[in-house]
Amino acid sequence: MINNEIIPQIRFDLELISIENEGHQFILLSDKQQYTSSDIMISVELYDFLINIPFSTRYSDLASIFGIENNEILQLIIENIKFLDEAGFLESKKFYEKRNQIEKEYLELKERPYLFAGKSYPYEINELNDFMKKLFSSSDFEKYRSNAKALIIPHIDLKLIDESHFVYSSAYHSAYDTDFDLLVILGTAHYYSSDYFMLTYKNYTSPLGVSKTDIELLNLWNAESGNILHFNEFAHKIEHSIEFQILLSQYYFKDKNYTVLPILVGSFHDFILKNEFPENNEKFSTLINSLNIAIKKIGKKPLFISSVDFAHIGRKFDDNFDAESYLEQLKIDDKNLIDSIINYDKNKFFQYIIDTKDKNKICGTSPIYSMLALNGVYKGKLLNYSQWNDIATKSAVSFASIALY
Repeated sequence: MINNEIIPQIRFDLELISIENEGHQFILLSDKQQYTSSDIMISVELYDFLINIPFSTRYSDLASIFGIENNEILQLIIENIKFLDEAGFLESKKFYEKRNQIEKEYLELKERPYLFAGKSYPYEINELNDFMKKLFSSSDFEKYRSNAKALIIPHIDLKLIDESHFVYSSAYHSAYDTDFDLLVILGTAHYYSSDYFMLTYKNYTSPLGVSKTDIELLNLWNAESGNILHFNEFAHKIEHSIEFQILLSQYYFKDKNYTVLPILVGSFHDFILKNEFPENNEKFSTLINSLNIAIKKIGKKPLFISSVDFAHIGRKFDDNFDAESYLEQLKIDDKNLIDSIINYDKNKFFQYIIDTKDKNKICGTSPIYSMLALNGVYKGKLLNYSQWNDIATKSAVSFASIALY
């Protein structure tokens, strides 16, 4: 017997990825919020059916609304819907109860668990050490060795060995001789943007150990800012842009003693729309100035890392063209951005984003601008530049490593 419950809608915060398999189209439902145990793939037909169910429709109304006369088909549809609900992909009471429990348990943790071991990098420690050794051997240590004060480093998937490892490693080599005891990591916030800067009190972990968040500095910064710091633990929970740098720095700087300040930087889209420089915003300016003051007062020697990628173009990113046809032009576009960074001209960098209406969807705009506003570097050097041409999705991502002194 079909019950009279209202059918829950599909969750609005899922990432939907179109996949073709053996001539059939599917939709991958990916939960970046990590409330489900795994992603799930459903047929395009089921997805279309789900999104066309009117609000407040009851299971008992399905047959009449959609004209389903075959009872076996109706039961199969209902079973699929209930399976998705049990798995946490629908906006139901059951899902909210599950989400609240997960969030409660996470808030009680003192350390942020690492999420991407076994996905973007090896989980098993010996395999991971071998992976790290090869990564940092992918570029010439002596060629890049220096004492950079700030770095621009990708956060592209570490599995892309040929495309990315030489870019990653050259950046870290350029800080080999840097004297620091504070690692300030400004990461791109991909999923949450609840403020310009989003902070955490939790330590960051990786399979290599724990990096301690500098609570003393956080508290001093908050006081200097007038207590306007914004803490968003859940933004940090699911984000990879800082986790990757934590892992890499733990391996590369294993002989150094330092604390970390993990900062997720939110969207600057409103500034772009208003043709306005972030430094002219009172809150952003206060956050930048108060952090500089706090670092100076606490007597720390910082190394800044901006964990960013550059362009995201092609079909996967809602462009109406295949990325491969644009890759040479993309190098020219990226060079304009890189030149402004190397010349330490944050406003020229941001003006280019404004003028182009961010057509290439630069993933690191806000962390790059923030880092240039934070530190006192005066010159820069492009270390390496690369592109990942994802032929399967007709899309591409560009990224670079840059050292600032």
